[in-house]
Amino acid sequence: MARQTAVVWAAADTAEALHAQYRAEPVPEVRVRLHVLWRRLGEGPTVAAAVVGVGRSSVQRWRCWYRAGGLAAATGVFATAGAVRDWIEAPWGVAYTVAGVYTLLQRLRIRLKTPRPRHTKADPQAQAAWKKGSSQNAWPPRA
Repeated sequence: MARQTAVVWAAADTAEALHAQYRAEPVPEVRVRLHVLWRRLGEGPTVAAAVVGVGRSSVQRWRCWYRAGGLAAATGVFATAGAVRDWIEAPWGVAYTVAGVYTLLQRLRIRLKTPRPRHTKADPQAQAAWKKGSSQNAWPPRA
């Protein structure tokens, strides 16, 4: 049987407050974490993971981050390895190179999000028109 780890919730982080933050959050990664934290009442990490659609270990990691540093630690998202390097250096005074940060992240099995690739010959205006349904060449062709 798995042992339960108690999370001491901050007074400001009520279910209602977390739900409001979850509903207002525009960043998808942060929104998922807020959803997990909001669903904290009476649910273990396995149930919360199944509801949100992530792995149980992710839920446990986010709750551990919350225990260690509160809501800011659990919902923080880094866009670049340089931001991670600066974050490590500020509190602990440890200087990493960007390449060293990538090695560290790889060892911890953490991947930075990357944008979807775009073809060099892509026409953004034609794509926008196609998304709006105004394509002249309907597919499949009608007989």
